[in-house]
Amino acid sequence: MSLLRAAPAAPARRTLLRNPASWYVAALALGWPVEALLSPGRLNHLQEWSSANLANLHPWPAGHPVGALVVSAFVPPDSAWVWPLFALATFTVVELLGPARAVVSLVLVHVGVTALTEALVWWRIHHDALPAVAAHELDTGPSYLVVTAMTVALCRARPVWLRAGWLLLLALAWPDLLDGIGDGDCAAVGRLLALAAGLALSGALACAERRRRGPAGREGDP
Repeated sequence: MSLLRAAPAAPARRTLLRNPASWYVAALALGWPVEALLSPGRLNHLQEWSSANLANLHPWPAGHPVGALVVSAFVPPDSAWVWPLFALATFTVVELLGPARAVVSLVLVHVGVTALTEALVWWRIHHDALPAVAAHELDTGPSYLVVTAMTVALCRARPVWLRAGWLLLLALAWPDLLDGIGDGDCAAVGRLLALAAGLALSGALACAERRRRGPAGREGDP
């Protein structure tokens, strides 16, 4: 009987291992002690190389855009311990969209928001609103895709009581996430764009759900 009771654990483990959210949260969790073990010089070098700033986004050989965009999503600039907790929201995105569409959606957010914020930096440099050195400022971390995932979880997580938890976490983190928005800080602007992307994705999911239910489902709504 004990073997029969234990049997469902194996499929559950396989499902967890196939979930891209599991691997992403695990990577961020592993990055926390790794960053703590690195010397300040090595950590700064890693952050400079992985930074998705204008200098690194130049085509090869002047820059390394693909490497910077990929690695930057795994290298928080600070408070590395909190990002695995926030990244748990990606499980909701995977549950709602499926693994492939969830990965594509969050990657598009990460790349798209980065492109928009760095385009803003380029425009401000070329209009003398920022010094040229701004092209080399650090712009690394998972915040764009994680804020999008947290927003989706806040709007669409099931059971519904989970949404209160995501609301609390996002409310607590929001002052830090928007730090510098008044000065046009590109990371803060990017997080605001990520929030908008999460709201848009949540709205699209809500519309798709209503279409699936059809008129009969709408008539039964309270």
